[in-house]
Amino acid sequence: MARWGKFDFSEFEKLTKAFQKTLDERVIERFLRDFLMEMAMRSIRKVKKRTPVGETGDLRRNWQLGSVVKRGDAYQIELFNNTHYASFVEYGHRTGKDLTGWVEGRFMLTISMQEIERELPKYLEKRMVELLNDIMNGRPPRKE
Repeated sequence: MARWGKFDFSEFEKLTKAFQKTLDERVIERFLRDFLMEMAMRSIRKVKKRTPVGETGDLRRNWQLGSVVKRGDAYQIELFNNTHYASFVEYGHRTGKDLTGWVEGRFMLTISMQEIERELPKYLEKRMVELLNDIMNGRPPRKE
């Protein structure tokens, strides 16, 4: 019969205890909320860069973020602009005396959100690696 030798499992046990101690629901929820807020801030920066300034700059200045809200199993954060003409600039609108002309939309929010969706896996992987490194090195998960 072959001998396998001796193996010290204490490091695995230590790692298991660190995961159990650290990865409770509060840590995971805080991680998700922080990550969503980070992505929302990236989104708002992209949207503002694409938003035309106009005469007053109100449209660009009025982009706002709501807070992270958990609804069922999903987390949501609202990015909005209360300027009354924001949707017309986003999607386009009729123009002229007889409303037969058309001004194309800028799609500043639509394009920015598509970019964020493409970038999201890269950022999520980076943040998860940071979280795991913190856990494995015995540091508390990072707080925002």
